[in-house]
Amino acid sequence: MHDLEIPMVDGNTAFSLAAMTGNVKIAGILLRKNRRLAWIRGQNNMLPIQLASSAGHISMAEFLFQALPPDLHNSIPFQDIANLFFFTIDNNIHTIASKLLDRYPKLATMENEGGFTALQMLAQISWSQEAIGDEDIVRSLFKGMEKEKESLSYAKLSAAMFDAAKYGNIMILKFIFKYYPDLLFEVDSTKQRNLLHIAILHRQEAVYKLILKQGDFKNLMVQLVDFKGNNVLHLAAKLDEPEHKFGLSTNYVQMRTEETWFQEVQKIAPPSLKTKRNKDGWTPIELFHESHKELHRESSSELKALANTLIVVATLIITLGISVAITIPLNDIDSTLTPIFRKKTWYTIFFISVGLETSFCAASMLFYASAILPSNVEPQDESIRLQENKVRFGSVTLFISAGFMLFASIASATLIFEFLSSWGPYFTFGVGVLVFILHFTLDHALWTKYISYLVLTLSKVAPVKFERLFGPIIKIYKSHHPLGKKRGLIN
Repeated sequence: MHDLEIPMVDGNTAFSLAAMTGNVKIAGILLRKNRRLAWIRGQNNMLPIQLASSAGHISMAEFLFQALPPDLHNSIPFQDIANLFFFTIDNNIHTIASKLLDRYPKLATMENEGGFTALQMLAQISWSQEAIGDEDIVRSLFKGMEKEKESLSYAKLSAAMFDAAKYGNIMILKFIFKYYPDLLFEVDSTKQRNLLHIAILHRQEAVYKLILKQGDFKNLMVQLVDFKGNNVLHLAAKLDEPEHKFGLSTNYVQMRTEETWFQEVQKIAPPSLKTKRNKDGWTPIELFHESHKELHRESSSELKALANTLIVVATLIITLGISVAITIPLNDIDSTLTPIFRKKTWYTIFFISVGLETSFCAASMLFYASAILPSNVEPQDESIRLQENKVRFGSVTLFISAGFMLFASIASATLIFEFLSSWGPYFTFGVGVLVFILHFTLDHALWTKYISYLVLTLSKVAPVKFERLFGPIIKIYKSHHPLGKKRGLIN
């Protein structure tokens, strides 16, 4: 029994090592033999539960917490409880942190060794609006702050609010607006930026929409400028920061989202702000073109290279369709010596398929050529989103053309090789359709997004009936849009 309490060279007991490695089974066996092991300190004079929490072993930390008495303050110094609390916050062990807050509300206003409160630490986590599993810790934290109002630092609270806006922590912001609504008008003392400025600068669409829901307060926030004279449009015109680019696969996708974001902010900005110059002498649109100049050039080059590649594929498909059309025997199309129904049916399928294949393929080539050829506007004024739409339309029409090529190929083979068995064309058709189904299954999200995006694009210029007709497809697009998942931004 007592041998288990003897520390090794590194200062850890066997129980402490089990806690550090997260081995709950071994820890349970040792604890049943000697209950005092849970109180013997190990490395860095830390308790086993502190070692488990600092290592991020959630199951082990919860197991050890259940083994400890509820009145921890009678067994260990309060500073150890505070250290345990911050370990659990730092490693997302929120079940223990919430229980500690319920027992000791004072923890809500305490600071860790780095000078951060628990609210500031939680504010730097990018919790989405749907992250309701962690709501208990936030609720417990604000209840604790209510009980400890005397020791509450509003400077720390304000800093946490700006961090939450920067990282897109909707949950923290909702609680702040509920308990401390006056903070909505708080301005960062260093750069003179308000909450709306932070949300726009860091491309936090969910935070942006949450602020706009706070009533007419947004009208006051829109008018403010920061320490460099930048208004909301100047901040939207700045190039997005590198840490936000991880979800954007290519330069043109990023450029398209940047254009969309700038246009989104323009909707709330008064006309007078669009021509205002900052202290560097830039208007918002001039700053947008200048800061995105290199990205725009790379995006345009990528789209043109993609269109160049796809136009070669389209050329091959249209060449194949035309060459097959001129090789089909036509001398017996009206012959009474052949099965009229069978022949005329396959001729009909063939000519319709070739006609549609050629038409859709030609359309795709026109879209690709339109994306490649220079437009009559200045390069920096050319919309990447428009250029990308041309490639998207071209890709969809090319895919449809390939589908009709399948029908044309089967029909032509049946008409040329008359010795084939009657089941041959149907078997070939089944295999071809299977290939298309397999492709769509593997890339269904991509094609759903493509088609829905095109329908949504058309609905913006088509009558209202068009949007009503394709309403479900538009909803599918919004649920699959990558920026909508990441930050809620919809074109």
